Amino acid sequence: MEDFEFEASGGKFVKTLFYYFIKEWKLSIAMLINCIVIVILALLLPILTFQMTGAITQETYNTGKNIITDIWTNDWKLLVYISIAVVIIYCIFSYIYDYLAFILGRRIEISLRNRCLENLVRQDISYYSDKKIGEILTKIVSDTQIVGDQAVQVPLQFGLSFFEIIGATILMYILSWQLATVTFATFAIIMILMMICFFATRKKVSKVRESITEINGNVTDRIATVRLIKSAGTENYETERFKEVHKDFYNKSKKVGSRLALMLTIMWGGIFVLQFSTVVSAMLIYGQATQEIAKEFFQTTFASYNLAQGLMLAPLFNIMAALFGLAQASVASQRVDDTINSKSILDPHYYDGEIIESIKGDIEFKGVEFEYPEKPGKVILPKFDFKFEEGKSYAFVGETGSGKSTIAKLLLRFYDPSKGSIIINGNTNLKDVKLSTYLNHVGYVEQDPQILYGDVFENVRYGSFDATDEEVIQACQKAELHELVMTWPGQYETILGERGFLLSGGQKQRLIIARMFLKNPELLILDEATSALDNIVEKEIQAKLDTLMKGRTTVTIAHRLSTIKNADEIIVLGANGKGIVQRGKFNELKNQPGHFQQLYKAGLID
Repeated sequence: MEDFEFEASGGKFVKTLFYYFIKEWKLSIAMLINCIVIVILALLLPILTFQMTGAITQETYNTGKNIITDIWTNDWKLLVYISIAVVIIYCIFSYIYDYLAFILGRRIEISLRNRCLENLVRQDISYYSDKKIGEILTKIVSDTQIVGDQAVQVPLQFGLSFFEIIGATILMYILSWQLATVTFATFAIIMILMMICFFATRKKVSKVRESITEINGNVTDRIATVRLIKSAGTENYETERFKEVHKDFYNKSKKVGSRLALMLTIMWGGIFVLQFSTVVSAMLIYGQATQEIAKEFFQTTFASYNLAQGLMLAPLFNIMAALFGLAQASVASQRVDDTINSKSILDPHYYDGEIIESIKGDIEFKGVEFEYPEKPGKVILPKFDFKFEEGKSYAFVGETGSGKSTIAKLLLRFYDPSKGSIIINGNTNLKDVKLSTYLNHVGYVEQDPQILYGDVFENVRYGSFDATDEEVIQACQKAELHELVMTWPGQYETILGERGFLLSGGQKQRLIIARMFLKNPELLILDEATSALDNIVEKEIQAKLDTLMKGRTTVTIAHRLSTIKNADEIIVLGANGKGIVQRGKFNELKNQPGHFQQLYKAGLID
């Protein structure tokens, strides 16, 4: 099973390579040309060395027996200048190659990351129900970087190594076919041993990536809840916990390390054996030849042969790096591909669907039944019909788990009904609209306000991007936030910290209310908007919400008396999926025997 998974992920990496090398074909061709030129220039050095050696010893071997020596002049000084020029040109092409490789790698990384982020923001809300933010971040940051780097390095390291090995082998056979046969056979054995070691390492690399992803998820979770840690005084506990979490990563990494160490041992030991076997073989082959042949070989050919052999040894380093990079990239590319190609269970019609210019008339729930896709089989809302009349306010109350917040999620189209439909503007199914155009007319205030890392202007303007600074300030004045903002050092350009870290609960809610005043929605959804506030602050915020609610269709999810008592209609939901059990105004329900009265007397509605 693990072999199949790795082969599948390796296939994803290959597909990624083909996709981006074709997409970036100009860069790819330029890099290939540079690669070939670099190999040719590298091969010239042993040839020049051979010719210089012959020239310095005043020997002339232009007998037609060796095709190399018929090419160059015997003026060794000229050959030195030519060699210097070759080295300079080699460095220039090497610089261009490395720069182009870096650019291509970054383009691939950025493209993959953007594709991941695009799909993540378009996912339905259920996608995030069983995932840690840190795990997602690892995929869109670390994994895309690995794929971007290795998409360039792996094929080009293999390609460069292939050309160098072929060129060096041909050159060695030209210089001495007997010695080249020994060298090539030894080199082939080293490569086979390294490949065997690679196949034993690749599974372990996958397990290490899984472990580090889990660690990143844990770290992000703890940083996000740092207030809990500080308030509970559990710093020492968390420190020890992180040590425990890393033990699994350490143990798995040790297994990878042992196999990498074995690969390095094979490589370095192989290089030593290759060099030593070349010397011994040269003495055995040419030491028994005539003195003239031995003198010719050791004085003019042997140094050039060693340089050519060095060109064959250098690819060993590239191949080892490429093999390890391939193992990492195969795992990372599979995870990135899963993120990019994961399908949303909703179709938000980003590029099609009916355009909603405004929300006019009633909003109807027709035969709506709902169960969460994460918990199939458990009905939260049984089949029911309901009509939200335009301009009226509605409050949903009930015990925890009765489905109050589910109503808000359905209106926001976080989910679609399991059965039935939601109809807007008389005859338009919410499933068929271009969702962004519908949400332009919907305002949402929840218990945990969503604050972006940025200044006040950015946060209030979010969703109403065309608004001017003056309009933002007016919205803050309506929310009674302006005076507070003006006391801050940066005023409206003050950075609020991640998730509004610097703001109190009441200040966060005021900022969200300012955002709603600016947006001016036709449908306003309040989901436990004041439940986390103390009584004094709650009254202040509720007064602002009352102002915001005027003239709008409003749906309130709450249990506080001040929030629901003025609603045009209160809808009571029963526990355990009973659905709507009562409807009416506050005073009617309070004095009428039933579920609402029980909640009221039990203090669940305060």
